[in-house]
Amino acid sequence: MSIRLLQKNMRFLLTWLPLVLVGCSLFFYVMLRIQAHHMQDKQLQLKQRNVWDAFIKTSGSMPLHVVGEYDIEKISGVRNIIPGDIRDTSIYYQDKKKQLPFETLVTYRNWQGNNYNVRTYVSSTEISHLIIKVFIAETVILLLLLFTIIFLNRYSAKRLWQPFFETMQRMASYDIARNQSLNLPVETGITEFNTLHKEINQLIDSSNIAYYNQKQFVENASHEMQTPLAIIRSKLELLINEPGLTAKNAAILQDITEANDRLSQMNRTLLLLAKIENNQFPETETIDINDLLSQLLANLQQYHESFPSLENTVSSDISLQANRSLIEILLSNLLNNAIVHNRENGRVRIMLTPSRLVISNTGKDLQYAPETLFERFKKDSYSSKTTGLGLALVKQICLLYGYTVNYDYRDGWHTVSVIFG
Repeated sequence: MSIRLLQKNMRFLLTWLPLVLVGCSLFFYVMLRIQAHHMQDKQLQLKQRNVWDAFIKTSGSMPLHVVGEYDIEKISGVRNIIPGDIRDTSIYYQDKKKQLPFETLVTYRNWQGNNYNVRTYVSSTEISHLIIKVFIAETVILLLLLFTIIFLNRYSAKRLWQPFFETMQRMASYDIARNQSLNLPVETGITEFNTLHKEINQLIDSSNIAYYNQKQFVENASHEMQTPLAIIRSKLELLINEPGLTAKNAAILQDITEANDRLSQMNRTLLLLAKIENNQFPETETIDINDLLSQLLANLQQYHESFPSLENTVSSDISLQANRSLIEILLSNLLNNAIVHNRENGRVRIMLTPSRLVISNTGKDLQYAPETLFERFKKDSYSSKTTGLGLALVKQICLLYGYTVNYDYRDGWHTVSVIFG
C-alpha cells in the first residue's frame, strides 16, 4: 500500500524523533544526577572547611551542634576512616514529626592536642527537588521542541514540494490527443524542480510533435486513398456489368467489392478520427437527444431485417450542447454495436437520463480483455464485416467533450454507459 510523500516523511519523523528525544532526556537525567551528587560532595567538603575554620577562629566557643548543618564532637583517640567518606543518613525533626534524608561527611581533626569528630550535613531532599524540577523543565522544553520541529517540518515540506504537486496536477489533466502544451515554469526557486520542469517540457513537446506527425500521416493517407478506392469500385462495377460473366467470377468480384467497401469505410473512419483529434468540429448547437435517438432507432429498424427486441426507457427533454454530426455518429455506433454483436432473437435495452446514456444488449462473451474494447481495430474474430473502429470513435468523441464511457458484462448482457459532463 502506498502513502503520500508528506505522510511518509511525517511518519518517519514521528517514529525516530521521539526516540532520539527520549534517549537525550535519559542521558540528561543521568548527567544531572551525577552533577548534583558531585555538587553535594563539594558542598560537604566546603562546609567542613568553613565549620572547622570558624571553630578555630572562635577558639571553640561556637555552638558545637546545629541540626542539619554540622556536629563537632571531642573524642579520645583517632579512628581510622576513609578520607571524604560520604554516607546517607536521616535526621528527625521534632517540628515536622518526620525523618528527613541527608548526606553526611565525617572527618577527624586535631586542635591543641585534642581530637575532634567533625560531621557536616547536606539535605538530600533539596537536591532531589532540584533534579525533579530541572528534569520536568527539560521535558517540557523537549516536548515543545518536538512539536515545533514537526510543525516547521510539515510547513516547510508543503512549501518545498508545492511546485511538485502543481506539476503533478497539471500533468494529470494533460491530454496528448488535444495537442496541449504544459508550459511548466522553468524557474521555481529550486534547482531540482527547475531541471525536472525543463525535461518534462522537452518531453511533452517531443511527444506532441510525434503525435501530430502521426495524425497528419493518418489524415493524409486516408485522404489520398479515397480516389484510388473510388476508381477500384467503379472498375468493379464495370466488370460486374460485363456480358458473359460466370457465377464463379461474379462471386469473386462480389467479395472484392465488399472488401473494398470495408476499406472505404475504414478510410472514412480513420479520417474522421484524425479530424476529431485535431478538433476540427468547433461548431456546437443544442441537440435534443430524445428526438435524435428516436430517428436513429427508426432508421436502424428499417435497415436491419432481424432487429432485436427493444426496451426503451428515455426521459423527456434531454439536450446536449455539442456538434450534431459527432453526437449522431456516437449514438449510431453504439446502437449499431448493440445490434451487430447481438445474438439471434436477442434483446436491446436503452436508458437515457439527463446524466447518462446506457445501452445494453445480449450477446456472446468477449474474446479479449474488456479494457481493450475501445482500442482501434479491436474486434471479435467472428465480426469479419466490421472495421473495429466504432467504439474507438465513440471514445474519441467522449474525450473531445469530456464524457466518460464505460463497459460492463454481467449475466449475458453487454452494457456501454456514457456519462455526460
